[in-house]
Amino acid sequence: MSSRDPDIHSSFVNALRTQAKTVERRPSDSLPCPYCEHQGRIFQTLDQLFSHAKVEHASDLPSMDPSRARAHLKAAALEKASQDQSQYATATTGSTPDVGALSLIDAAKGRQSPHSGKKRHAETELHARRGKLQSSVDVYDVDYSREMPYSMAPSDPHTAKKKERLLFDPAKSITRQTTSQQATPEPPSEWSVEANRSQLRSATSTHSAGRRTPVARSQSPQIGVGAPRKPGIIELPPDTRYPNLKLQPESRPISQEQLASEVKSIYAGLTMIETKCMQVDRAQHTATEEDVDSKNTFSSEHWQALIALHRSLLHEHHDFFLASQHPSASPGLKRLASNYSMPARMWKHGIHAFLEVLRHRLPGSIDHMLAYIYLAYQMMALLYETVPAFEDTWIECLGDLGRYRMAIEDEDIRDRETWAGVARSWYSKAADRNPTVGRLYHHLAILARPNALQQLYFYARSLACVRPFSSARESIMTLLDPILGRSKASYSHALPIDNSFILAHGILFEKLTPEDFEDARLAFLSQLDNHIGRVTAKWKEQGVYIAVTNIAGMLDYGADDSTLRQVLLLHYRDSQQAKSLGRPASPSNEEAIHTTAEQNSILPSITEAEVPSKLDELSSDFTFSRAYLLTMSTFSYALRRAGDKNVLPHVHVLLSFIHALASIPNVSRLVDHAPWQEIASFLNTLSKSERAEQLLPGPLFPSVQSDDLPLPEDYLIRGQLWSQWYFPDDWFSREHDEEDRYLEPASTIKSRADRVLRLGYHITKLTHWMSYDVQSHTFIANNAEDSS
Repeated sequence: MSSRDPDIHSSFVNALRTQAKTVERRPSDSLPCPYCEHQGRIFQTLDQLFSHAKVEHASDLPSMDPSRARAHLKAAALEKASQDQSQYATATTGSTPDVGALSLIDAAKGRQSPHSGKKRHAETELHARRGKLQSSVDVYDVDYSREMPYSMAPSDPHTAKKKERLLFDPAKSITRQTTSQQATPEPPSEWSVEANRSQLRSATSTHSAGRRTPVARSQSPQIGVGAPRKPGIIELPPDTRYPNLKLQPESRPISQEQLASEVKSIYAGLTMIETKCMQVDRAQHTATEEDVDSKNTFSSEHWQALIALHRSLLHEHHDFFLASQHPSASPGLKRLASNYSMPARMWKHGIHAFLEVLRHRLPGSIDHMLAYIYLAYQMMALLYETVPAFEDTWIECLGDLGRYRMAIEDEDIRDRETWAGVARSWYSKAADRNPTVGRLYHHLAILARPNALQQLYFYARSLACVRPFSSARESIMTLLDPILGRSKASYSHALPIDNSFILAHGILFEKLTPEDFEDARLAFLSQLDNHIGRVTAKWKEQGVYIAVTNIAGMLDYGADDSTLRQVLLLHYRDSQQAKSLGRPASPSNEEAIHTTAEQNSILPSITEAEVPSKLDELSSDFTFSRAYLLTMSTFSYALRRAGDKNVLPHVHVLLSFIHALASIPNVSRLVDHAPWQEIASFLNTLSKSERAEQLLPGPLFPSVQSDDLPLPEDYLIRGQLWSQWYFPDDWFSREHDEEDRYLEPASTIKSRADRVLRLGYHITKLTHWMSYDVQSHTFIANNAEDSS
């Protein structure tokens, strides 16, 4: 949006917020509507009054020609104006509202529908301002017509504007709710809602750039009309000792009742604007479906009006969060945002729905979409700083906005990469806070394009984590279809070895013919050794991608009927219960177990008694048997490169997976066909180079060494179902900075070698297929069966 565009939002907001609040006396030349029961709208010209009466009071107008109707309307308006002026002159008495009687309605006792969409009247809200009438008075603004709430008036009223297709009918716009009760003036209230709102904004953190400027209000700390007062503060008298020094003002305290009243007032306005946004977005969606060619029909002013409407909703949400999450708010008040799903509603109705409206109107709406993305990004960043209670939601929303910005950038590849990095950073931050949520890895998979191997890894990780994201099973087909020859798109930039690997998993995912899978597997293995030697250090990361993807294949890519996944879920549930028994009983522990077991939908569907029979059926399962063969044969090829430090991350991941299976009763049989002979040879070679005779008897994760931090691959397998009992509970509390965690200094290489050796030693304690000779300090494979 260019800087020279008129700011229709400020005009609209000022008119909306100052009506019935800032008008003390009506101008002598104003014309009120004679047909409104309350004091009605005030119009500056007879033409404006006549237009209003024709729209809203057509039945009340006498049946006569327009000129005579205008004369009759003017006479009635002047008569009503004189009556109102006499009523105002005698309005000098009243009573102060009982603010202490206002309180929140308990959820168990019933509450008003959160989606009523009606803002309560000033008479019933007990929100009378100092010296102001409580009647509902609309001030007509010539710059922004109230008859067309969300469209821009032409700059020249005498110039006929070209008729365009609107998203809504101005005659059906939001009308102000009025009451039949006669307005009764009251003395000013020291704790009016408007004073509370000004005080609340002064007590909280500063607003970001682009926030609306609050309407100036006249307030006084004394009982009297007209004395000015600074909003939300108490002005201190000057100190005679320091006549030229301005003292720091004292902030005004706020009570629970005042906060509750403020939240209710904000929520009423919020639902009204939210309802209008939903209507506009639905109308746009219908218009797009009916006329797919009308993508450039809306004018710039029309888009600006829609942006102003949705921007108002974002600002109302911001005010709601600041008020409900105020440091002085009660626990019940702070829970309102969660109970009414306010963060989700803000994203859905205030941002996402409108961005989809703009996206379907591209390329004509590109400038307006960019402007609104920046506006929403600033708002989310502000909430991220000021409302930490919903930090996880703000982080993910910031990532989504960064992804939107990246997706619409077609001209500058550098800008596209920059915004892809921004979105990736936010999603990675969210994944660190919630590593078991598969949805976040699905987002990272989309950002991984065009790296096909990394994209497949993130999809597999999304499906194999504790809380898999089922929609990733559909998204992964956009990657597999070109490889399987079902789409015209191609991954010409992908290496042949990557194509062979992805093809093998595509056949497993789709459960195609075994012959095609065997051809793809052999093609991949035939290129593996040369590829590792050619890419050298790059295979540290690629080896982890391959290992995690192969393990996801053994779990049938997160399918609910996967036997191995159900067995791991059963063990995960038992381990979580065992941990809870070792802790002091507290509501937080019970809540954590409840969240893990029920809300996350990770309860197993089998029992302990069914495990042996289910495991016997795995040998005949198409996906598991061939995924197991691909996993162990790839592992065997990596182990043959003894002495190559670039294969250690891959070896580390596979040994940790074997350790996880071997630690579960009845499941250790699944590692019978691991390449034990090659594992023992690799560990012996590594042990000689590291001289780790005194290292092995120690714990798997030393707790004393301050330099023993998480390895780069620890972050890449974090959140996987099989790794939940591998890492200590506080292991990632000592994590690196995000920029440093994937670096490979000499200390990281040494720590990885030590971890692999300790893993091998602990595996010998869990299985009979490999042992460790303390005298010769060597690993020995016992009657190993090599699957390769």
